[in-house]
Amino acid sequence: MTFIRKLSIGVHRCSSVVFLLLTFCNLPLRPEFGGNANVISKQKGEINFGRLANVPFKFITSSCISESNCGQNLFDSNSNTLWVTDKRNENEWVIIDFGSKRLLSGVETEFAFMSQTPYEVQVLNREVWTTIYTNAKPEKKNKDSLVGIDASTIRILFPKNSETSYTLANLRILLGETNLTGIDSRLTGFAFPIENGIMPTDDYSLPGAPRKYRNGTHKGLDIGSKTNFFGMNSAVNKETKILAAQDGIVIRSDLNYQPMTETEFKEISTYNQTHPVTFVDKDFGGRQVWIEHKAGIITSYNHLSGIQNGIAVGIKVRKGDTIGYAGNSGLLGEAKQNNEAVHLHFEIWVDGEFLGNDMTLPQIRKLLNYFFSE
Repeated sequence: MTFIRKLSIGVHRCSSVVFLLLTFCNLPLRPEFGGNANVISKQKGEINFGRLANVPFKFITSSCISESNCGQNLFDSNSNTLWVTDKRNENEWVIIDFGSKRLLSGVETEFAFMSQTPYEVQVLNREVWTTIYTNAKPEKKNKDSLVGIDASTIRILFPKNSETSYTLANLRILLGETNLTGIDSRLTGFAFPIENGIMPTDDYSLPGAPRKYRNGTHKGLDIGSKTNFFGMNSAVNKETKILAAQDGIVIRSDLNYQPMTETEFKEISTYNQTHPVTFVDKDFGGRQVWIEHKAGIITSYNHLSGIQNGIAVGIKVRKGDTIGYAGNSGLLGEAKQNNEAVHLHFEIWVDGEFLGNDMTLPQIRKLLNYFFSE
């Protein structure tokens, strides 16, 4: 999957000409979700990130104008990423399906602009959508009390309104003050650590992938290509800048790094294939910088060929600052003094555990797309 930066759209009423230029897929809505074979669902999705998600749930949207302005943006706590609808003279809606009974007490909506568009909160009661709350004059941000209900499925319905395109920034289903449908805001809004870098398409490069050859698990994301000026993929090299993914404080900077010899690399590699690693003195991660961010998140940048001047322990950095350069330090290529396998190994640690632990690789890939949404 190529990393695609989400786009913000600054229009509320979109002309039909725009839609003729946009490509979108057609997915049939299952009758059990209140539709029929002629109703088109633009996107289905699922939020299930193990311990990093409050409650797993599935969602369906009635339509959207593009993949980058669709249902996934409703749950990322980012007001700049939008669900923008596509239909004309038809109802629009978002369905949240928890899969089992939930206690629910409120709905929060956030529009991209001041809204005068009424909407209804509905539950699926004996296979019939039943309205339990109507907000007749919503504002830009709304908090609707449901006074406590039991439901496994809930729908937010925007009744047909001629030629109107709805632009919703966030949607939250609440139990008390707990957001049941949110992506924790601390897990979003990070910059990709290589400008125009490309998310790897292979699972082997993801955190959580097995590393049998050294008796372990890959704990980071390997980034080895980027997009050049002409839109073509180009290899990351030792001049490629590595960027701070978010504001933070440097807590490790290997300014006195000493590379392994080829003999040392082979000895350590052979040992690690048959023994548990209890302490790392010579690290396959090579020259590294670690940055501590707010709310228990640390990012680690590995295999660097060099560290930017001034990047030392205790220094504050801003998102997008250059902290070093891609390389192959810690790898056999460095030991052989060549440019083999130059890339960035990028780790994300949340509350002391690497992002991706106890998650499936598809879940990890989906969460990374939220993580790198600015």
